[in-house]
Amino acid sequence: MDPSSPNNETPESLRQKRLAKLAAASTSPAASSSAQAEPTTVLSAGPSVKKAAVAKESGPSTPNALKLQSTASPTPSATATPTTATTPSGTDRLVSQFLSFADSDWEGQTFEFIFQVSFNVDVALRKSYMYIPSLIEELQSESIPLVFTHDLVERVLYARLLTPAADDAPLIDYIIGCWKRIAEVKRRATIVVDRANGETRKQVQEVAARRVGYVTAAKALIMNYSWLVMMPGMADSFAQPARVAEVASGLLAEKLLLPNPDESESQLPPEFLEDFVARYENDEFLEILGPIFSSVSAKMLKGSIEQHEQIPLQALIRLLSFKSVAAAVTQLPQFNPQDTPPRLVEVATTLGPFLSRLTTFPDSDQSIVTKYFSSSNPLAYGMEPGTNYIGFDVGMRNYGDLQSTMGSLRGISARTKSSLGGVFLTIIRSSAEAKEAILQFSADAVSKNIARGKLQVDPRTVSTNGFMHNLRSVFLQLADPIMDPKFSKVHLIDPHYFKHSQRLACVVDEQTRINSDKISADAYFQEWRAENPTPAAANFVSEVFYLALAFHHYGSLSIIRTYGSFLKEVEEMRKQIDRMRAEKERLGAQWTPMNEELFKRYLVQLDTYIGYKLAMDVALLDPIEIEHSLRFFNLVIVWLIRIIVVGIGAIHANGSKPDSIQWDRVIRGDLQGLPLFPLPAEAPKLFTTLPEWIIEDICDYYLFVCRNNLIVLETFPRDGICAFAMLILQNSGYIKNPYLKSKLVEIMFFFTVPLYRNAAGEVVKRLDDVFGTHPLMREHLVQAVMSFYIDVEQTGMASQFYDKFNIRYNISHILKCVWNDPTHRTNVIKESMRLESFVKFANLLMNDTRYLLDEGLDKMTEIRTIENEMADASTWMSGTQQHRQEREATFRMAERQAYSYMSLGNETVHMLNYMTTNDRICIPFMQPEIVERLAAMLDYNLAALVGPRCTELKVRNPEKYSFRPKSLLNDLIGIYLNLARRKEFQVAISKDGRSYKKEHFHRAADILVKSSLRNEGELSALRDFVDTVEALIKAEADAEQEYGEAPDEFLDPLMFTLMEDPVILPTSHVTVDRSTIKSHLLSDQHDPFNRMPLTIDMVVPNDELKQQIYEWKRSKRAAKDDPMEF
Repeated sequence: MDPSSPNNETPESLRQKRLAKLAAASTSPAASSSAQAEPTTVLSAGPSVKKAAVAKESGPSTPNALKLQSTASPTPSATATPTTATTPSGTDRLVSQFLSFADSDWEGQTFEFIFQVSFNVDVALRKSYMYIPSLIEELQSESIPLVFTHDLVERVLYARLLTPAADDAPLIDYIIGCWKRIAEVKRRATIVVDRANGETRKQVQEVAARRVGYVTAAKALIMNYSWLVMMPGMADSFAQPARVAEVASGLLAEKLLLPNPDESESQLPPEFLEDFVARYENDEFLEILGPIFSSVSAKMLKGSIEQHEQIPLQALIRLLSFKSVAAAVTQLPQFNPQDTPPRLVEVATTLGPFLSRLTTFPDSDQSIVTKYFSSSNPLAYGMEPGTNYIGFDVGMRNYGDLQSTMGSLRGISARTKSSLGGVFLTIIRSSAEAKEAILQFSADAVSKNIARGKLQVDPRTVSTNGFMHNLRSVFLQLADPIMDPKFSKVHLIDPHYFKHSQRLACVVDEQTRINSDKISADAYFQEWRAENPTPAAANFVSEVFYLALAFHHYGSLSIIRTYGSFLKEVEEMRKQIDRMRAEKERLGAQWTPMNEELFKRYLVQLDTYIGYKLAMDVALLDPIEIEHSLRFFNLVIVWLIRIIVVGIGAIHANGSKPDSIQWDRVIRGDLQGLPLFPLPAEAPKLFTTLPEWIIEDICDYYLFVCRNNLIVLETFPRDGICAFAMLILQNSGYIKNPYLKSKLVEIMFFFTVPLYRNAAGEVVKRLDDVFGTHPLMREHLVQAVMSFYIDVEQTGMASQFYDKFNIRYNISHILKCVWNDPTHRTNVIKESMRLESFVKFANLLMNDTRYLLDEGLDKMTEIRTIENEMADASTWMSGTQQHRQEREATFRMAERQAYSYMSLGNETVHMLNYMTTNDRICIPFMQPEIVERLAAMLDYNLAALVGPRCTELKVRNPEKYSFRPKSLLNDLIGIYLNLARRKEFQVAISKDGRSYKKEHFHRAADILVKSSLRNEGELSALRDFVDTVEALIKAEADAEQEYGEAPDEFLDPLMFTLMEDPVILPTSHVTVDRSTIKSHLLSDQHDPFNRMPLTIDMVVPNDELKQQIYEWKRSKRAAKDDPMEF
């Protein structure tokens, strides 16, 4: 192996090369400005160093020449250049003294002051300077006068660096001290020049310029040595502690990280740092910056969001204030190391610790919980009413204290996030390469955390919530310029970004699309790439927009899912504690110490959970944070609408040229001619191939706000979400997933929820004003939600049967809320005139009512049974513990189900009640395929409420289950009264032989009168209705007697009633009555006999059979009129 190979160089040879490099750098015009100065060998090895006479360096001591009073004559210098100009009378004394010194004298005292080294041992002792005998001997051996002039600066400095000082401090401290004293010399020279005037001003300027030039050259030399004394491989060559070589430039970081800002700036002046950066930005810069940033980042790992622990962040900002540093930091190996696991990104990268520690999320910093949100007495939970904080029981915590703590932490958090955003922006602006590095670092953070997009994720395998939430905040700040109220920059967002940019390919691959399968989407992408083989690189606006989208999806929305699951755990723990407390009271003395210990553990754990929840609330429920995200999602909504508009060809995307459409007006309902209602039947692939989670995130974030901090929406404009909801619901084929549409409906439902109530409990403020003011809402809301009421019957999911009830509950609330608005009521009437669709709506309404009330009332009976069992203490306790636990579990499930069924059932009955008050809306309910089922449903539930078994519904706390029997009875009777004058309804009731009894109506009337819910005048119409029904029953009985037994072929095979309008089913060829098959098809679009697809327009009238039935009936009537003829 060649010993001269660079790989075989020894540390000493490397050191010598660095010395040579430094020598070359230090040979400058300023350093050799004196023609009389004899060149010296830079950093040449001098004689052996002896102990200095004075080795301790004290603080700056102003030289006599600057104090303007000489106490000793300087040693003559062979190169002295005295000032020979005469001083005019009247000249300032300071200026006179400055001019009276020869250059050599001024230099001698000044350089002694700067370097704290003297050639005179007496002076050194008196001023606490260092005296270096070896240097004196060396100069004397070369016959050099012992006057400290500029041509000796480097020799003196090098000798000083090799001489141990009494304090054994790192030499960078000495270097900085020299630099500060040079700054002081320059400052005083400026004062002298400023005070000179008249004839002496020019002379003073010339002298000062020459002398300052000497000092400036000395400063340049000092800066050359500033890195050398810390450089690994060189630091240990100087007289300083051994740790310097290990820490290297991290010594500067230690000064940046001093807890006292004034002390930090004193030990490391900003101007020195500026000179240091300027000197080395093109020379070994990364080697210098590495230890500095490593030290600052490591310090941040031990810090937190608390203001006094944010020193590392301020140090980072101070470093990045230098453009060259900001540009270079992204080149450090630790800036974005590849193949780093998600969790280690927060530790092993330069910015990771700042993003992960400066947060209130407890998974990043658990100390936030114990410091700010712990309870003084966790064991007291449940013993007395707890504090309600934004609808959440927080135990014994003080409301005012929580408000104050939340406000304080949110203020600190806002400033911190602003600083983090500034850090990213500073790096981005420093250079094109740095901008690319920041974007890639951020994209890598997304790709490493793809697992956060799943419903269930192991937190140990992904980055923390705090890390991702801070990145979301950073990119929201970067996106602020494109979130202007007019959306004037939305055209700059590249709609084809996912097709050509690989930066975020991970967020599209294997993801569900809005309305496209993977094969179709891939084919579309390939087709586009073939047509655009060399697309332009994505602009910065697009990069920021899509990264902000990604950080919301894998950051905020992932946190929200975790938050929701966590709250369920908290509520389950509350219930368990309540059950244990009830058991404790029941057992009394039999409650064991082990049970008590377990009970206390649960209480402590619950208190910790509450603290965690409050810590998360600091960020998640911060109104400012929420509004920032909502503004971004408004931009996303406009972008999605624009994607659709561009996709259908209504406008053309012109790259950087602004659109002619004013998008802020579009979301306020001024469509400016855009064909949005309706859109073309086939959705554009530009829209359908986008990831479905984009729309889901919009919905989920709005729902999170609605459920947890609805009041934020009181002042936030809701035009965007309203316009988007109407667009999607009215063009339902554009989105494949019905649950996305249901979420849009749920958002509208929350606009009907009370914001405020007065002392009497009356609603004084809701968000439903938008239903009456937004043009698109006024025109499309009713039709949109009523159509979706029908569509949601079939969602394609296994849970569709139960899901539809929750969705329809929301729709019923919306319709109830707008019913009193004349415009919306007119729209409901218009919908009822679309007979085919409204009959479907009415049919589903009745189906839901029957099922919900039937199930709800059954659960009330079950609850009553178990309540009676538990009330009998002796019998209850005589059973086994397992039996009691099973019955308690059944009881809890029945309670949950009863509340759900009754809440939904109440709203459905109420909607049926107020809708049937309008005569025109009643018409669809009177259709043959509907009216008899309506009558049967009403009679059945009336019998349940007032019939013989109504006592089985009495439970201890009916309001707990939303069971209000008198109110429900009032609504049912209201429906009877609304339809009482309809002949079809009277006949349908009379045909209900299963549930109808006139006694039920009489009992119901008595209850309503006693409860003051109805007066006798109203109920007289009910009694008249019952009389009419009774007469019809008698007439029907007479008719049956008249016709007798009908032939089987005349009877409907499903209902076994005489057919009125027989029709033949096309595939099974079975004949049924038209009303029967129409009723069947409302719920099932298949032939009931062979399950083949069937629609009402496919049936064939059986005119021959119809005529036969007619003739049979006529003959029966004729026989009655003339028995002899028969």
